[in-house]
Amino acid sequence: MLHKQVSFIVDSKGAKQAAVVPIDIYNELMTLQKALSDTKPGERELYHFGGKGAEAHGYPVGKRQNPGFMVLAGSTANGEDAASLREAVIELRQELLAKGVLTPRAEGGFVFSADQLFNSPSLAASLVAGNNRSGLDAWHNKAGHTLKQSGFGKK
Repeated sequence: MLHKQVSFIVDSKGAKQAAVVPIDIYNELMTLQKALSDTKPGERELYHFGGKGAEAHGYPVGKRQNPGFMVLAGSTANGEDAASLREAVIELRQELLAKGVLTPRAEGGFVFSADQLFNSPSLAASLVAGNNRSGLDAWHNKAGHTLKQSGFGKK
């Protein structure tokens, strides 16, 4: 974000008094400010993803440029896999079923019986949906902003 041109207004002593930034940087800063003002200190901002009979909630964990993602217990996952679903996602689902983190639901699909940390938002979204997803675009906060719009991911 900061590799773009930023101009400063300085006083007669050369001290910076104000900054002039490109509008896209300003919009990103306003989105981050809104997210921070909606979250109490120590509280994590929750994100939601739903589709194909699944409803999941969670929050990003770790570095903003390369976050992991925690899916919360009670979230549900689709039970049908797209033919294109990566083998790593299918294997992870089998592992979580074996550990009891995922349990089958009578109405189809799965429910998370415990919180589960994924090494990326995309892996979490792909497992929940049963097809390949970009997690930075799939997960939305209550204001409707994606993780990418909220400042997560590579810049």
